[in-house]
Amino acid sequence: MFVQEQAFGARPLLRDLARERLRDEIMAGVLAPGTLLDDGDLARRLRCSRTPVREALSDLELAGLVERRANRYTRVALPRAADIVPTLQALGLLYGGLVRVSVPRLEDTARTALGRRIGALLDTVRLGDWDAVTNTAAPVYRSFIESCDNPVLCSALRGSIDALTFRLRHEDLPTALPWDQIANGVVALRLAVEGNDGRLAERALWSMHLLPDPDRPA
Repeated sequence: MFVQEQAFGARPLLRDLARERLRDEIMAGVLAPGTLLDDGDLARRLRCSRTPVREALSDLELAGLVERRANRYTRVALPRAADIVPTLQALGLLYGGLVRVSVPRLEDTARTALGRRIGALLDTVRLGDWDAVTNTAAPVYRSFIESCDNPVLCSALRGSIDALTFRLRHEDLPTALPWDQIANGVVALRLAVEGNDGRLAERALWSMHLLPDPDRPA
């Protein structure tokens, strides 16, 4: 059941609560890709009316987590094999510049925490724990966002993480990507973060996202 009151007496919208609940269930796999979503069933389960559920589903459709076809179905989106490489490259393009400017600004505590998160990502890549790769990658991206002092850019990037990492959750992921190159890129990113080198961090991020070296002339 939803909690109506938040700290300082703020009263969240049921639409927002429904969206966050459904988003969390989709990202956690509780609502698996392809699961049909009936607004009446969801309203009863979430103990609210259909209107906020429908509004939440519209928001999640815009975020890329829900697919709808008029008079046919509303369902959790289905990741597609053809989207794996373009999605990975999109993440690299979105975060490359951010990494370059944010790494030199990291405070020691944030740098240490980010190093641990990059290490966890490297472990999942090396172990071939494909289900965990996207789960360990998302905190790395969020760490870079937290170090950014541009609120507009932060908002835009936060809105991209879930949809893009969700698109990578396809059964072909283990065979679709050059994992040795990605692992080497993750190692290089960790070293660049430890060395406080934004330029090298950007190059490492581009490498692990299958993009050409940003400092090499086309």
